Amino acid sequence: MTRRSLMPALTLCLALGTAAGAPPLPEPLSLEQALALADSHPRTQASPSVAARLPRRHPLYLDCHALAFGVVDPARGRPPAPLIEPVPAQRLEIMERFFDVLLADLAYSSASEAMAVAYVQLDRARAREELGQTSPLRVSELDAVYEDILQERTVGELGQQWTRALLAQALGRPETLPRDLVTPMLPPQPAAPPPLDTLAAAAVGEPAADTAADQQLERLELHHQLAEIRLRLLALAAAERKLRSEAAYRDLKLDESRTLYEQEVSADLGYAMSRQTMTRMQEARVGYCRALAWAELNALTGRPVWPAAGSTP
Repeated sequence: MTRRSLMPALTLCLALGTAAGAPPLPEPLSLEQALALADSHPRTQASPSVAARLPRRHPLYLDCHALAFGVVDPARGRPPAPLIEPVPAQRLEIMERFFDVLLADLAYSSASEAMAVAYVQLDRARAREELGQTSPLRVSELDAVYEDILQERTVGELGQQWTRALLAQALGRPETLPRDLVTPMLPPQPAAPPPLDTLAAAAVGEPAADTAADQQLERLELHHQLAEIRLRLLALAAAERKLRSEAAYRDLKLDESRTLYEQEVSADLGYAMSRQTMTRMQEARVGYCRALAWAELNALTGRPVWPAAGSTP
């Protein structure tokens, strides 16, 4: 999704990428095209010891562990090497960064939508104040609401830039911020994950260590990762059911607020619109987290992380 306010910075980055000799990214960029770039990323060729020392920045919006379990775990990250081969691990990284950009765009849209309505409400209140039809207190209240939403929009714009910078790093193209992304159609997923013993039997992680104790530790970690992902999928299924109910409520609430706004009885239309958009964003977040969890299970059990991961940009 293109954002006019991002154009100058993105145009500069695109120019730098072209000047450096790197082939331009497809425009718009699909997830399949992004995943195909994993094979050439330096991380897939680096030694595990070097890759392990590099810090990993957490996504801004797609914190799937917090969404599933309700708590933030700063230490939570991708399954560690050597549980997943370097190329599938990089594809997981690209998936996460790609989804984070899409959520950043939704967050920005939500704030922009609410800000537009809040500005109209504030402008009307100021005109009425001049006519003596409303109080300065009411104008001040609406002005505070507008400034809050404006601040959210500014943060959302910066979030768009940061999530794109993280995606560019994951693609191995730090000089080129991806501008337009294609919202992917998520592949069909089973209603429930397989039992843990079935997943453990299918896991194909090859321990890199030579001693028996190290191998045992890696197998224990693999079992832990499979159990955590399975529980995460169960929690996300519950979150999905909750959001379906909330989305139906938000739709009805928006209809009510729009009617009252047109009758000039209430001025909370902007808030209702924002809440509805945020609910839609949460639905997308749950869907992306489920897709990512299944991709992690696929990687741990030797299957492709995405059906078309080998396609060429």
